[in-house]
Amino acid sequence: MNEEKLHIALSEEEIERYADLLKVLACPARLRILSALSDQELTVSQICEATGMKQSLVSQQLKQLRLSDVVQRRKEVPKVFYSLREKNVINVLNCLNSCGCCKAETRRNGNE
Repeated sequence: MNEEKLHIALSEEEIERYADLLKVLACPARLRILSALSDQELTVSQICEATGMKQSLVSQQLKQLRLSDVVQRRKEVPKVFYSLREKNVINVLNCLNSCGCCKAETRRNGNE
């Protein structure tokens, strides 16, 4: 297996920030929401429809995403619209998707 070696010098601040972001991304419900918001602004009900999740769960996860500065909200009475604040999150997800490290087929073939 040809492994690419990469050394990245990270500051302590970067290490903490990256770890916090990865913790936020480590939740399937939040990933569903981020996927729905990847290219559009949505209301809570639209996110529920897009993800198949219940309103209470979506609201709870949106709060965590807001506290982590990953999403932002915009109020247009009576609606509240959510969108990605940190667009680079999509780059992280695209990277995971394209590298093959998380694909079920790779794991089944023993190529972890």
